[in-house]
Amino acid sequence: MSEEKEVRNSVKLILLNENNELLLISTDDKGIQGKEGKYNGRFWQMIGGKIENGETLREAAYRELYEETGLRKEQVEVQEKPAWYGEVDLMMHGKLTRIKQNFVLSKTSSTNVSLGNLTEEEKPVCTRLEWFSVDKIKSCPDIIYPVLLTASRYLPAILKGNIPKNTIPIDLTKQPEKRI
Repeated sequence: MSEEKEVRNSVKLILLNENNELLLISTDDKGIQGKEGKYNGRFWQMIGGKIENGETLREAAYRELYEETGLRKEQVEVQEKPAWYGEVDLMMHGKLTRIKQNFVLSKTSSTNVSLGNLTEEEKPVCTRLEWFSVDKIKSCPDIIYPVLLTASRYLPAILKGNIPKNTIPIDLTKQPEKRI
């Protein structure tokens, strides 16, 4: 007996500022669990979310950008094509869901961000925005998804100017190692 999975197409923004720092959002949502139904606690992730019916990837990116940071379209340059793509199965509010994530490179000179435009669903679970350098990501004691973010072919490559010509896969199933 196979369980029917919902599919959720989403966009995540690899939003970099002029200091090559990545914007992450702190999320504490007990409704998001591993596919086994285990809640791993609060985590950091790139801004973004579900692509709504009828939306293009870029339209969803700009909408999510405004909702989760307050930044407007004219303040951010969003690439046309995803830099990375990955899939992962999660329990989302009691339903097994295949998350299909497109990671789009974005740049801004504005570091003044705000959680003031969150949706009613996001307000109780999205608690903080913060700019992270690669070193800060590597030394952060908190969980940061995707776990492979600082692997050489992902964020460090982009920071060196190696923007993928074709979308490259990223393994979203990798879980963080337990820190002691």
